Amino acid sequence: MNLNTFNIAIYVIIILFTGCVAPPDYDDGLLENIPAIVNEDDYFSLSLDSKGHTQNYSWDLEFMSTSEDTLYTSLIIKNYFSAIADSSILILYNTNEAEIFNILLNGETTSISEIAIEYIGNPHRLELTSNKLNCMLDLQLIKQ
Repeated sequence: MNLNTFNIAIYVIIILFTGCVAPPDYDDGLLENIPAIVNEDDYFSLSLDSKGHTQNYSWDLEFMSTSEDTLYTSLIIKNYFSAIADSSILILYNTNEAEIFNILLNGETTSISEIAIEYIGNPHRLELTSNKLNCMLDLQLIKQ
């Protein structure tokens, strides 16, 4: 091996070892301001670590339910920090586009509820409208 080839090999090794950067460690597995979604025919989950979040989303749910089913809802908001202009909301619609719930996200909460599908209709779409939202948001909709 001549000297030029040896020098090139050393440079390549140095670049490989010094140029690689490991991804940051996240305690909760969530990336800031990027929603984590699970959308199945009997389960929907939204998790969001928001820091000044201003993006709006709409998700079509894959729920397939009958009038005999029950919808269980779990909403947890923690680490809430209020911005003066914050007017963020979560709205769940049924297949007729009627609101099942309309929740103003304005503080920390833990809420669990259940209601028969025959009273509210099949959940169809969830909207998140956020205006400078700062919190850890966790929502689950479970059909049984």
